[in-house]
Amino acid sequence: MSEYKEKVSCEVVQDLLPLYQDSACSADSQRMIEAHLRECQACQSVADCLKNTEVDERLTNEKNDVLQKYAKKERKRSYMVGMITAAVLMIPVIICLICNLAIGRSLDWFFIVLASLMVFASVTVVPLVMDKNVGLWTLGGFTVSLLLLLLVINIYTGGRWFLVAAVPTIFGLSVFFAPYVIKRIKLPKALSNQKGLLVMIWDTIWLYAIIVVVGLLVHSQGYWKNAIPITAYCVILPWMLFFIIRYARVPRESGGSKLHGLIKGGICIIIVGTYLTLTNNVINSIIGGGTTWHFTDANFTNWSTIAAVNANIWIISLVSTAAIGLILIIAGIIIQKNKKGEEQ
Repeated sequence: MSEYKEKVSCEVVQDLLPLYQDSACSADSQRMIEAHLRECQACQSVADCLKNTEVDERLTNEKNDVLQKYAKKERKRSYMVGMITAAVLMIPVIICLICNLAIGRSLDWFFIVLASLMVFASVTVVPLVMDKNVGLWTLGGFTVSLLLLLLVINIYTGGRWFLVAAVPTIFGLSVFFAPYVIKRIKLPKALSNQKGLLVMIWDTIWLYAIIVVVGLLVHSQGYWKNAIPITAYCVILPWMLFFIIRYARVPRESGGSKLHGLIKGGICIIIVGTYLTLTNNVINSIIGGGTTWHFTDANFTNWSTIAAVNANIWIISLVSTAAIGLILIIAGIIIQKNKKGEEQ
């Protein structure tokens, strides 16, 4: 009998067998167990039973079969509910069609009812009948049906406002749902890590599309001269904040790591404070009101005029945001240096 057999009992070995099977025990324990198994048939039988995963695999397969059958049953039930809902929605369509024809009119407002029911069906029937990418199909169906409704109403009323209504609608939906859509769709490898940038580009394009369609509608000579630069100024702020939050890093010669969140926050606060302080003056300059910077009227001994009050508030806002931003930047630099020192 080996020295391991004399030192350990079968109970101890059997307690260690699960760890031995998972290769989770130490090398000494492994050698001890192997020596014991060579001389103890009872413990060897227990070890053989632990190796047999047939029962576990069978239970796993049965569990998966049950879940798949249940999921299939639920999908079938949802599909049937969706079909029934679609059939119910056909009732008002048929009624409106009959009424529209009965009063001797052409099919005009009937299409408005039909398009409205399509919008309703996009958020009720589509989620029930689709098996994969339910959110994308629902959002796509809702967007298309909503644009179709706007188009039908525009045609029925003889208007020319469809683009003015459709483009802002797409822009509004994009602001809320573009991140979700970009996250769900499969992109080329080169773009998979730039989803935030794609969302920003997409939203900016549709924002400028709004400016274009409104300009085509109003036909004002001074519109383009004011709308384009003012929009550009308004777009600068979110783009600056995006690049700072997403891409700002420590200089390459200092390691090139990401900036600490407090540093980014401080920079963003300073930028926002400066931007908001200058906004009225910049827009006033664009629309032809002169290049006077109104915060130069600041006089903290005079709070009796609107110009002085506004200028004083602008100066206070600028100084306070700059101070808060600097405090956050300094705190972030200290924390980042301490963290880097601990890692080294």
